[in-house]
Amino acid sequence: MKRRFKPMLAFPSKPFDSPDWLNEIKIDGTRVMGYIDTTKKSVELINRRGIDILYRYPELKTLYEDVKVKQVVLDGEIACFEKGKPNFQKLQEREHVDDPVRIELLSKNMPVTYIVFDVLHVDGKDLVDKPLIERKKILERVVSESSRVLISRYVIGNGKNFFQKVRKKGLEGIMSKKLDSPYIQERSKYWLKIKALKTLDCVICGFTSGRGKRSELLGSLIAGCYYQNKLKYVGKIGTGFSEKQLKELLERLEKLKVKKCPFPEEPELKLPPGRKPVWTKPKLVCEVKFSELTEDKIMRAPSFIRLRNDKIPKECILES
Repeated sequence: MKRRFKPMLAFPSKPFDSPDWLNEIKIDGTRVMGYIDTTKKSVELINRRGIDILYRYPELKTLYEDVKVKQVVLDGEIACFEKGKPNFQKLQEREHVDDPVRIELLSKNMPVTYIVFDVLHVDGKDLVDKPLIERKKILERVVSESSRVLISRYVIGNGKNFFQKVRKKGLEGIMSKKLDSPYIQERSKYWLKIKALKTLDCVICGFTSGRGKRSELLGSLIAGCYYQNKLKYVGKIGTGFSEKQLKELLERLEKLKVKKCPFPEEPELKLPPGRKPVWTKPKLVCEVKFSELTEDKIMRAPSFIRLRNDKIPKECILES
């Protein structure tokens, strides 16, 4: 299928009640467009970088068996579930494996599921101009649920109550979407993401050396976001890592080292005596949780959550 779509993206918001909006669980996974042709028995799973990642998930190669039409384009998230909840750490383990034998083994021990929440094309006809609620009904007609694929459930209105229930279950948050909205292939206020925790996707711009147990690893990551079209320093991230993550991060960042600071002006890092920053190319993206932003837009109490291999640095935008 030659037709390609860009994912519709959301703006952050707070929970609200409106009969004109639906609410569904925000899945902690990897966003992919599914291009499925049942006549050719073909499946493509294209991530936000435009890469087909189906080879990593052999358990999804027969997704065409769950489709009732000839051709379809689906939008959804790949997730790895544990005790009924998405486990992103396990999904990351799947994402970082390229060895075919290991991939096959993990597909049996740590299978993933494709959770679909939208349909953009069916049998030669684009659906992007149709209202969301109509696309949802079409999705239920063209996809059958199985161990490979689930259809995202939603409630209309009652956003505040739904958000509280989701938060109590320890889930990431909710998505609120306007019932009559078209599918816009860019960021739009027709879709709103409401997270249980304050999080920010940041560009890793460098790191500091470690001390004590981390003397041979790294101490903290130096993070930035794009603000008013310029890369802005937003804080140092020194907690939330496992030792394995620290080793992997250091290995990747060592290959990106540069002499020049990537920020327009070198930030005041307030490092202890004897410790200096190591600057890197702003290529890697990580998700960070924090308590609040200061007036200078610096994160308070930032903690590392994960690398975001599905996002590019230019998508790390700090809202005004």
